[in-house]
Amino acid sequence: MSADFSNGATGGIPVVIGNLNNVIIDNYSAYTGTRMSNSFLVKSDGLYQIKMNIQIATDRGTSPVIGVWDNTIGKWVARVNDYFDLPWEEYHTYTLIAAVPLLATHTYSFKAANTSSFTIRHLSSGETGSAPISQVSVKRVR
Repeated sequence: MSADFSNGATGGIPVVIGNLNNVIIDNYSAYTGTRMSNSFLVKSDGLYQIKMNIQIATDRGTSPVIGVWDNTIGKWVARVNDYFDLPWEEYHTYTLIAAVPLLATHTYSFKAANTSSFTIRHLSSGETGSAPISQVSVKRVR
């Protein structure tokens, strides 16, 4: 991520995570990320490993969701959520690791949803320093 991403309550409707635009490796130039959106394609049908590590803050008592969305059919491909039981100024890290079939004819994106406003951090911080914290990856495994 290049900066924090904040969004208002989505009513549970998934929204594209913005600022996922620091691309480290993109062998096929199949990823697009901007301040407000992201999307990717895969070169061929297959089984892909999805990894998402997202540090999020929101209202206590909500259950944010992060995951990969199939834009072509409008459904989650893989997702994870957890009960958020911290004050707003505290962050919780959500990790998704999954192996899922993806299709070359579909477009995908990294999304989040929540019933309250939320912020996704791009850098961790604290007494031990600061480093990139929220990141995603997609790798073909078969």
